[in-house]
Amino acid sequence: MKYRGKPGTRVICLLLGSGIAGAFAWQLAQPPADKYIAAMDNPHRVLKVDEVIAKLELKPGMIVADIGSGSGSFSIPMAKAIAPNGILYAVDIDQAMLDHVAARAKEAGVSNVRTVLGEFDDPKLPVKNADVAFFHRVLHMIEHRQAYLNATARYLAPDGRVVVIEKNREDSPDWMWLNQPDVDSWMAAIGFYPAQHFGVFDDRYFVAYQRPYGKSVLLKKGPAKKD
Repeated sequence: MKYRGKPGTRVICLLLGSGIAGAFAWQLAQPPADKYIAAMDNPHRVLKVDEVIAKLELKPGMIVADIGSGSGSFSIPMAKAIAPNGILYAVDIDQAMLDHVAARAKEAGVSNVRTVLGEFDDPKLPVKNADVAFFHRVLHMIEHRQAYLNATARYLAPDGRVVVIEKNREDSPDWMWLNQPDVDSWMAAIGFYPAQHFGVFDDRYFVAYQRPYGKSVLLKKGPAKKD
């Protein structure tokens, strides 16, 4: 997912660390889609896709939005997890990336992926009842984070989850970090609170946020669930 920074500057969301100098070079150069895809599909990236999906307990029939879907590393497996009647919305602001995800889904025989060309401050989902909005190492690249999260909440079911995987500053060797207390504050501003903490990664937090509605974990007694 690419993201625009200050006027006149294009910011590119890389889902890997490459050092400050290298990161800024990528930001300003805006590499072609093929090079960007190759970077995201680097086999050395630690994604733990299967473990992440298992923790989220995705089920057939769910509606999931993969925000900043990039090359589709999570989109395709998630679509399979919610098939046959669930829908996976792959959201990006780069049409070339979305075309790649669509082609990847077709090649894999996955028919429940829908691509969505989002905007800088709005994922522009075509539904209002999504079960999960998934942000894997994307939120730190969004300039107006509160505005984007505000917009995202409008597309969720009452007990829908916003799932964030990011690094705290002390866990990141470069500029690609976002402290969890800040995310907690932005989410609380729209009535979402940490509902589940998943210990899948050693160097990043993995938190599901919910409102205290419907079947939300927050309606159960006790502190946020840790797993």
